[in-house]
Amino acid sequence: MRIYNRDEVCGFRFTKAPWGEFSNFAPLAAPIAAGPWAFATSEHLYQACKFGAAPAVQRRIAVAPTAREAATIGRGTAAGLDPRWNDQRVNVMRWVLRMKREANAAAIHAALARSGDRAIVEVSTRDPWWGAKPDGDRYRGANVLGRLWMELRQQLRDGDPAARAAAWTGRIRVGRLAASP
Repeated sequence: MRIYNRDEVCGFRFTKAPWGEFSNFAPLAAPIAAGPWAFATSEHLYQACKFGAAPAVQRRIAVAPTAREAATIGRGTAAGLDPRWNDQRVNVMRWVLRMKREANAAAIHAALARSGDRAIVEVSTRDPWWGAKPDGDRYRGANVLGRLWMELRQQLRDGDPAARAAAWTGRIRVGRLAASP
């Protein structure tokens, strides 16, 4: 459990609000090309990664008209779910964020630069693991998504090769999506 002061962070919840570009639901100027599909949001890509052995499910997610619909398909489908999903979901998200940055480099680099050294926090009223819940003038939660953004920000500053999506493809299983260049 981590605690963040609300006034000292780059908190994101809604895609059109400040810091919304960090949301997995944020529409992208350039889709993320992975495997045979182009994903409109990082949420689409993340949900599709759950189904490495089920390309039909991946396709349904890829063509979903909104991030919310992609999430609904990914969260509501058990058939074809990778049995090791929970063991790899953080590394998959790490890869997804790098894919998002590479497809939309200017916008993501600008947002990361504007964030300075402040904590990046996904504000969530339901999920204190990926995000952090509002609690008065603070946010409380593991904030895994925000911490992955901060990790990427630091890796980019350091010129670390782990900031590239290609650095993670051998560490995760994403089925047909792993075939992307």
